[in-house]
Amino acid sequence: MVLGVGGACNGAKEAGRPGEGRPETWSGRLVRTDHALPSEVVFCGQTLDLSRPWVRERLETEFILMVNQPAQVTLWRRRAREYFPSIEAGLRAAGLPEDLKYLAVAESDLRPEVISPAGALGLWQFMPATARLFGLTVNSRLDQRYLPEDLLEVAKIFLKSLHADFGDWPLALAAYNAGPTRIRKAMAEQGVRDYTQLDLPRETERYVYRIAAIKIILENPGGYGFTAPPPDQVYRPRATGRRTVTVPDGSGWPALAKAAGCDYKTLRILNPHIRESAFSGTYEVRVPAAGG
Repeated sequence: MVLGVGGACNGAKEAGRPGEGRPETWSGRLVRTDHALPSEVVFCGQTLDLSRPWVRERLETEFILMVNQPAQVTLWRRRAREYFPSIEAGLRAAGLPEDLKYLAVAESDLRPEVISPAGALGLWQFMPATARLFGLTVNSRLDQRYLPEDLLEVAKIFLKSLHADFGDWPLALAAYNAGPTRIRKAMAEQGVRDYTQLDLPRETERYVYRIAAIKIILENPGGYGFTAPPPDQVYRPRATGRRTVTVPDGSGWPALAKAAGCDYKTLRILNPHIRESAFSGTYEVRVPAAGG
């Protein structure tokens, strides 16, 4: 459950304000234990019930682990400047909660090239068969999962269908992680329709709390000791266009780049979905937008 940041919890210090005690150590590193959870945690309009001890403990565990990974949080924040604007716009257009952008952080750390040991790939980590089911091309020549804008369209459809099936965002996200069949089976066997009360695989039981912790930190980074990056260190959205080019049989990437009016390295970076190295015929490639 991704959440909105409220005030202090149980009359403790305001969320994120350093305490008076000295930090503990963990594997030789200083560990911050003085940051409090917000008093109210809201995800897609649903409030997480922190009065349940196991709910608070699981959320706090994910939160403490994350707030003590400053390098990772810093990279999330910088990548968010590049990817969140288009994700937010896409979610709004689909009538989906903008909180779901934190799902992409949990899935891929906002790295489009990430591939899991099981073969899931992209910002939203889709398996090949699932991507094909929703209309993306995934083969030895092309893999559209590498393209954030294409995978976002698929993710929106999939998330909307999961929410329609389960009627609840925490359950829908659990199904995103473990698969709808496994969640339906657990609900039927246990007679429970509440994510926080379901007995699920460990990764899935942590999943929504992890997304919640990500949102707590990224919505209020200054409150947890993270300073804003200098303007010249901010990652910005890439303005791209698409160009159709034709090359002779047996051409390589340099010839494709020349036909596209683009340098080799830039073309490779903008077109990770093109998996082949020898080309012939006509291709649509992504190139820097005019003036971009």
